[in-house]
Amino acid sequence: MNFGVKITLLYLSFVALILTLVFMSFNQKVELVSKDYYAQEIAFQDKIISINNERSLNGSIYHEIKEKEITLTIDSTLYRKDLEGTIVLFRPSDSSKDLKIKMNFNNCKQIINEPSLIHGAYKLQLSWVSNHANYFKEEVIFIN
Repeated sequence: MNFGVKITLLYLSFVALILTLVFMSFNQKVELVSKDYYAQEIAFQDKIISINNERSLNGSIYHEIKEKEITLTIDSTLYRKDLEGTIVLFRPSDSSKDLKIKMNFNNCKQIINEPSLIHGAYKLQLSWVSNHANYFKEEVIFIN
């Protein structure tokens, strides 16, 4: 094998490597935290106000996890008939595993027993409106 053939083989190997990397990068799944990321960023000050509102409360909404069952308990002093909100179980590693549920407390408790919850970390995001004020609470939980 002469010197020209070796250079040609080296060049073609390099081109094949680059094309393989380009092909692999185009097939890589890329996910943002949310689809409307920029719109949420503009409204971030409202979220900060909601977090501060929740921290100023005398009580809050607490969670307890047993297996794949999450029990949410709201402090009885906070429970009102006008309370409306959502519960989001956000899975950072895979957005297809996210879960969004409407708040519906019975006797200050709500049980989430969802078979689609898989082992791993979730962000439990609670957002609610009560007495014309917005509240937001976020905690990292782990499902066994």
